[in-house]
Amino acid sequence: MFRLLRYFSLTSLVSIAAAAAALGFFYREFAVRSLVAMGEANNRALTVVLANSMWPRLAPYLATADALPAAQLNDHPGRATLAASLVDHVKGLSVAKVKVYDLRGRTVFSSEAKQIGEDKSGNAGFQAARAGQVLSELTHRNQFSAFDRTIEDRDLLSTYLPVRRSPSGPILAVFEVYDDVTPFLARITQTQWQVVLGVVGILCLLYGALFSIVRHADRTIRRQYREREVAEAALRDAHTTLEQRVAERTAELAHANQGLEAEIVERRLADQRVTHMAHHDALTALPNRTLLTDRLEQAIARAGRSGNNVALLFLDLDRFKNVNDSLGHGVGDRLLQAVAARLTACLRAEDTAARLGGDEFIISLPEVADGAEPARVAARILAELSRPFDVAGHQLPAEASIGIAVYPEDGDNAQALLRNADTAMYHAKESGRGNYQFFSPQMNERVSRRLSTETSMRRALDRGEFALHYQPLIHLASGGIAGAEALLRWPQPDQRVVSPAEFIPVAEDTGLIVPLGEWVLREACTQAKAWQLQQPGLRIAVNLSPRQFRQKHLVGTIEQVLSDTGLAPQLLELELTEGMLMHHADDTVRTLAQLHDMGVHLAIDDFGTGYSSLSYLKRFPIQTLKIDRSFVKDLIDDPDDAAIVTAIIAMARGLNLRVVAEGVETEGQAAFLRSLACDLAQGFHFGRPMPASEFASRLKGALTTRPFEPTRKSARLPGAAALVPTA
Repeated sequence: MFRLLRYFSLTSLVSIAAAAAALGFFYREFAVRSLVAMGEANNRALTVVLANSMWPRLAPYLATADALPAAQLNDHPGRATLAASLVDHVKGLSVAKVKVYDLRGRTVFSSEAKQIGEDKSGNAGFQAARAGQVLSELTHRNQFSAFDRTIEDRDLLSTYLPVRRSPSGPILAVFEVYDDVTPFLARITQTQWQVVLGVVGILCLLYGALFSIVRHADRTIRRQYREREVAEAALRDAHTTLEQRVAERTAELAHANQGLEAEIVERRLADQRVTHMAHHDALTALPNRTLLTDRLEQAIARAGRSGNNVALLFLDLDRFKNVNDSLGHGVGDRLLQAVAARLTACLRAEDTAARLGGDEFIISLPEVADGAEPARVAARILAELSRPFDVAGHQLPAEASIGIAVYPEDGDNAQALLRNADTAMYHAKESGRGNYQFFSPQMNERVSRRLSTETSMRRALDRGEFALHYQPLIHLASGGIAGAEALLRWPQPDQRVVSPAEFIPVAEDTGLIVPLGEWVLREACTQAKAWQLQQPGLRIAVNLSPRQFRQKHLVGTIEQVLSDTGLAPQLLELELTEGMLMHHADDTVRTLAQLHDMGVHLAIDDFGTGYSSLSYLKRFPIQTLKIDRSFVKDLIDDPDDAAIVTAIIAMARGLNLRVVAEGVETEGQAAFLRSLACDLAQGFHFGRPMPASEFASRLKGALTTRPFEPTRKSARLPGAAALVPTA
């Protein structure tokens, strides 16, 4: 006999379980894929933000890491700074860990320091990211090391992403970002169980109703129409119950849908914020390089169709570093914000003002008719910035230098315009700052020559191609040689000698002056020590550049050189310009005092041409004033020069300072200086700068003297002694 109720019950229960399991599986699979896609998109946007905002630190970090072996990557000097910056950027986000791989697969940075140096070159995610793809993996970890703690029992989404400086640029590194998605998976699981239980409940209700129907149908078959009314009543009750349950479930789903819509709106707003951060400067809210480049390319495309021009202004604030050094970076940041506001006020609605970083700004002027319009805008900007800014109670200037490049004459793409405007800006700085300059092809030639000079200087320094010449210092009273000034020369293979006026400024700007100056100091001291055997007491004078003088380790370097060469400190004289002494007076006094206590002699070079101040002369432990050659040149014929020289010598006598006259070329000049009791002189009249061998030959047949060394007041110069001239 066919048992209708038994087979119906068994089949129904199996079907309910299968339907619930399938629905739960497909719901979770769909939700997890959506979560992975959303997390991957967020990590991609986060990587762009991190790469752009941290590039000034990340680029030198990667360059330094590239030269380090894997075992030393954990000792990278920039790791702590990069880690702190990364923590600031991901604060408040669900990011649990960030790792950076170079293109060789080495872990050059990780928020978990012990993983730095691991080789991931065989990892499928790294290989995909290095090929330009994005690969994500959802895993569960019982224990995981996050930025500042260990988290347990968490679900993590790891994403490998390529890092580029531009969408079409080369891949520079690979980021691996671990995103903590535990709350989202928990919500998915909770919703999954709610859906499954709800469906099971509905199906069970349906099963119960159908069971009743089948049972009543069975009775109806046997009883015919006797119990029809009872079956209909039961069916009506079941229908009412089902409708009530469906209504309740519909209300629950509507409430859940409202919550989901609110979450979607919140996610959309978060995506908009991330997009804004990726295209705008965090400090000034101006467009960054990425957004500027995009707008500039669009403006160039429109100008190409319409036949108009596009102007690009590259603006750099003059001496902005002084604000940060003296008042702090907080005041400097507020000044940058104020500058950004004034720049925006100077422009049209269709113009774009962007900040590249530091104190550099870019202004894009689309649809300009000719070069006069960007010149007017540049003049207006300079006028606005010349008005002092009231920042934190300080009246701060913000003068700027502006370089201008115009499409299509100065470049047919954004990068060319940026490069040429930058070149014009540096020309504006060289032209006195506080002005604007249009780009010209000759500027590139000058930049190329400067770069060639820098490259040749580095090679010459490595190969020891520089040489020192020595110009004698003559004691006017006796005519004997009192010392020599070491002068740097750069001989070329074709017997040509490059002028110091050509390569010294390049060395100063590029920082080569520091190792070059140390070489000059060591070479001069070594030579002076050798001459002591021939002529004891001979003093050597060496010029210090402003950049050398600002080095924190200057005193230690000089002390080490004197120790290595064996030269007595009192036989070394360092020459400094007045401009060097007038900046950071307290630090200058401290440095000069340390040198003086060491026994080194100090001289002010080119005296009378800079920012002379008698109060500074009193404070500084100076032994020598060197009168600039511009006053000596017309000493005989120009009463004004004669009066200036006379006054300088008289003042030096009153301050117990030794006086050296530079640029003496005639006997008449020497006689006049001798009549004023000037101590020493140097110039072509006594001898041109000469190689060490020629100077040594001259020492053999010349009268050598130890010049007069006045004693400063003991309160300022303890331990100084007067030396009487001797033959």
